[in-house]
Amino acid sequence: MTPELTTERLRLRPVRMEDAPVIHATLQDIEIARWLSRVPHPYGPADAEWFAGEVEAGRIPAYAVLDDEGFAGVIAIDPTLGYWFARDRWGRGYATEAGLALLRAHFADPAVDMVEAGYYDENPGSGRVLEKLGFEPAGPQMLPSPVLGHDVPGQKVRLTRERWETHQVAPRRRAA
Repeated sequence: MTPELTTERLRLRPVRMEDAPVIHATLQDIEIARWLSRVPHPYGPADAEWFAGEVEAGRIPAYAVLDDEGFAGVIAIDPTLGYWFARDRWGRGYATEAGLALLRAHFADPAVDMVEAGYYDENPGSGRVLEKLGFEPAGPQMLPSPVLGHDVPGQKVRLTRERWETHQVAPRRRAA
């Protein structure tokens, strides 16, 4: 894992044990937790400490995303791209900005050919972020919802190295 990544507004560094309390507190927000397929619910302090310990031990390549106000969220490729942000950081473009930085580092490894991600059908905002990052549809899938206690419909998306390189040379432009 790259020790630290920076963007114009963000710093991404590996999650540390000191992040466990804020990770725990943030994931108490049901509006964040409901969109996460790999995070247990309810999410206790021991879950946050386990997660931080796994990152510190090098078993989970997850980054804390920090802005000028402090801890903003978490992003990882393990092996799929996943992310979440504190609700007060939504709408600032952080997921796209952090995602670009992480994907740039990920595809710097010549052995990497592809990365996948997924999102719930009821979370089209995450789908738009992944589209901006260059991901393409790979088909429907059922995703676990720890909050609901059952699988729910979602979409699988994929980003190949070729698509990444093409997307970086000619990024999609917004309509005026």
